[in-house]
Amino acid sequence: MKIVAVQPEHDPAIDACIARALEKAAAEHPGIVRESSSYICDLQSMRYGEVRSETNIYPASVIKVPIMAEAFRQYASSELRPDDRVVVSEGNQTATSGPAPFIPGYVATVSELVDLMITHSDNVATNQLFDVLRRQRVTEYMHALGLNTFLLGRKLSGSEPLIEDPEKVGRNRLPAAEIGRLLTLIACDCIAGAGAQREILRRCAHKDKLVPGLAPDDVFMHKTGETSDVSHDAGILVAADGKRYVIVLYCDVEPTADDADAVHANPFMVAWMRAARAQL
Repeated sequence: MKIVAVQPEHDPAIDACIARALEKAAAEHPGIVRESSSYICDLQSMRYGEVRSETNIYPASVIKVPIMAEAFRQYASSELRPDDRVVVSEGNQTATSGPAPFIPGYVATVSELVDLMITHSDNVATNQLFDVLRRQRVTEYMHALGLNTFLLGRKLSGSEPLIEDPEKVGRNRLPAAEIGRLLTLIACDCIAGAGAQREILRRCAHKDKLVPGLAPDDVFMHKTGETSDVSHDAGILVAADGKRYVIVLYCDVEPTADDADAVHANPFMVAWMRAARAQL
């Protein structure tokens, strides 16, 4: 499959927009975020800005977007069909959120696994797709797309202890700049199944991070990620006026004693989005 080149140009003015939003969010919600990583691309001008977007912050469930992209690549090359059936294994079981039909022995279609992996961030579906798609193939595809440091290294664990993963090859890596690039390719119809992927991202059920900071009638097609130490949101914004942007915010968060996940970072993220959105 031919990969269409999309190379946005750097714009210091967007850097400044992001920096102002970070300053405002930190002033309103101090002591929450230890380090952040941000990326915004204006899809009209194809110009981007960033603050520390190459920083290696653990991507958590944002790593699921590249897995989805590889599934659609395999559909397009006829290596895999969306209605191919997969038996969910005991070895891929872990804690997850939302509806959780994928018990051992459940017969799922590949499209069902992909859908719930994104819309409800299902970890069991994700781990099963590691076996179906093969992690090395996901990594190779992302490198071909220009996500040069990306690594799909280890299956996901929803809680301690970590899931057994004999094939692990390292810690998952997807910096903010690289998910920004992948989302730009999806937004611009540059990879297989881009329109279908946008529709799945549009149905993301987790709307407590950047979404409350958007303007009325904005549409955000996105994927969140969260552990006890990080809180992320990354997506394609279609503004009420029709303008489109890729927006990514990763946060390395000060953990609290009573939070299993970094939900206490959500107010910071909302404040950042509100401040950034006002400048777009």
